[in-house]
Amino acid sequence: MQEKTTSTIIMCDYALIEELKLAVDAERLPTRFTASDIKRWIENDNIKKADGTPYPRVSAEMLSNYSQNTPITKKRKQKVLYSSHNARVFSFNPF
Repeated sequence: MQEKTTSTIIMCDYALIEELKLAVDAERLPTRFTASDIKRWIENDNIKKADGTPYPRVSAEMLSNYSQNTPITKKRKQKVLYSSHNARVFSFNPF
């Protein structure tokens, strides 16, 4: 009998993805952005969770995991995040 191992996928908070989408729409972030762009935006605009606590540090891996593990469907209500082939640049529009 084989043991199944599960690994935890660390992704960005959905609320942060919503905040990112609003920031792109308001031109506070570029259309194509990096984890560094997000870090700068969070610091400069003092972005926090609804309860006032800071968001955890965002990494390219977290963004890539969110992008890869949130499939596109017609009924989907979440914003879809796309990643470049090297998972360093992200966008809400396909590359």
